[in-house]
Amino acid sequence: MKRSPEKVLAALKELPNGRVVTTKKLTITFPVRFRDIHLAVIGKVSFVYGLFAILIDDDYALCNINGYVELGEASIKIEKVGEIDYYKFIYEPGDMVIVTKDIVARSNLIFTAIDEFVFKGKVPWYVSYEDMGTIFRTAQTFAGSRARIIPSMMEFFAAYIARKNANRVEYIREGAKSRADFTRDKIAWVPLRSVFYSAPGTVNKISGAYFNDGIVSALVNPNEKAGQVESVLRA
Repeated sequence: MKRSPEKVLAALKELPNGRVVTTKKLTITFPVRFRDIHLAVIGKVSFVYGLFAILIDDDYALCNINGYVELGEASIKIEKVGEIDYYKFIYEPGDMVIVTKDIVARSNLIFTAIDEFVFKGKVPWYVSYEDMGTIFRTAQTFAGSRARIIPSMMEFFAAYIARKNANRVEYIREGAKSRADFTRDKIAWVPLRSVFYSAPGTVNKISGAYFNDGIVSALVNPNEKAGQVESVLRA
C-alpha cells in the first residue's frame, strides 16, 4: 500500500449538510479489537475512534482524530492483516462515508487509546513511526481531555517501543541510516509495560510485579553492563 493522502482526499466530497460522500469506491479499515475495547461501536449506527485508514485501490490515507467518528452504512467484511483481524467498511461511489463532521467527545477514549497503542504496543499497520509522535495532537480539542500530550512525549514513547522486526530487543533507531529503515516491514512494536522488553536491567526485571516474566527476560536477554541500581547493589 502507498501512502497517498492527496488521492484519497480528492475522492471525498463534503455536502452542504456536513455529510461526506465518496466519488470512488473506497474502504475504511481498523482493527476488530477496537470494538472489544470500546474504541468502536458496530451496528445499525457505527462509530469508530478516529485512527483509521481510508483505502482507494492501492493507496491509503490516515485519519487521525481523537474522538468518535460516525460512519455511514456500508458493506462490512473482516479480513486478516498478518494475524490481526481488521474491519473493512466498503463504500461505493455516491455512498455517504461520514454521517457528520461533528466529532463525539469522550475523555476516556484517550486513556483507552494510550493503553492500547503505547502500553500494549498494539499499533495498527497503517500508523507509521512518524505518525506515533502526533496521534494525540487533537486530544484537547476533540476528546475533551484535560491532558496535554505534547509531541515530544509521544516521540519518546515511539522511540522506546519501536524495535527491529528481526530482533525485538534492539531499538529500531539504533543503526537506522535513513527513513527507509523505518518502514512497516522493519518495525515491531512492543508493549511499554512489558517487563520482557522494556525493563532495562536485570534487577528491574526481577523486582517488578511480573516476577515470572522478569526472570525469563533476565535469563534470555541478560544486560551486558550494570545499570545504576545494580551498581549500588553490587557495591
